[in-house]
Amino acid sequence: MKIAVDAGHGYNTPGKRTPPVPTDVDFNKDGKADVKRGDSIREHVAAVGVAFNLIKELKRCGFETAMTGFDDDNPKDDGDTPLTQRQAAIRNAKCDYSVSIHYNAFGDGTAFNSAEGVSIYIHNTNSGKSDKLAKSVLKYLVQGTKQTNRGISRQALAMCNCKALGTKASILAELCFMTNEREALQMMGSSAYWKESAQEICKGICDYTGVKYIPEVYTPTKTITRKSSDTDIKWLQAKLNSVLQGESFIPLSVDGNYGNRTRIAVLIYWEKLGWNQTGKDTGFSAGSNTITALSKGRTK
Repeated sequence: MKIAVDAGHGYNTPGKRTPPVPTDVDFNKDGKADVKRGDSIREHVAAVGVAFNLIKELKRCGFETAMTGFDDDNPKDDGDTPLTQRQAAIRNAKCDYSVSIHYNAFGDGTAFNSAEGVSIYIHNTNSGKSDKLAKSVLKYLVQGTKQTNRGISRQALAMCNCKALGTKASILAELCFMTNEREALQMMGSSAYWKESAQEICKGICDYTGVKYIPEVYTPTKTITRKSSDTDIKWLQAKLNSVLQGESFIPLSVDGNYGNRTRIAVLIYWEKLGWNQTGKDTGFSAGSNTITALSKGRTK
């Protein structure tokens, strides 16, 4: 099965952006502003963020994929591909289904307002089996970040036209309102929300097609210390429990607290692998080698 993923609009498409934001926006919370106060979040940038994550999700679950509206990880270089060209690309790729990623808007776009929520569009006449796909995807989208469910709407939109796209079902997802300040800053301007949305869309597609959803296997990417996130420390504790079980080892509480018992478990694990022979390392730091060994389940 092949799924087309379309990132709506281009980087410089007029109007496809938030009103000026009242504060700096840091997409991935790395301490660096991606959008400065007074500038706008571009719809295309956020749509590409979801689309790239969705491609990864779909591939992991065994789907073939095609992409339109983006082709690299530098969205500022992306022009606004004409709708007929997008349709032709999906049709020529012989895609079974397609999803177009967008963010909604209300008003003249110059100021924020109260319109909010997530919705999905299908074509009003050439919808194929899109209604069922839309219901499946929307079911998951409303299970994540709390949002108003605006339901499914029918409209003559090019990226929902199954006849023109050559698909069995095609949907257009409006993930939130870029003209709502809260949704713009906390959802559209958040890479965590992009990833969450991609996971939810993929789960909906899997449900609809009868394919088992395969969740991402999380592995920390940075050295784990006492100051690391609860998620990374809990990962370390769970993995240590797994590799040290059955050796008179009292399992750690997976609580996100890198205390003395977790430190000792790290030292025990290193001893099993023949590491830290000098005993200089205290065990309060699990680096890349330890993370790799744990992720592979190494016991010797």
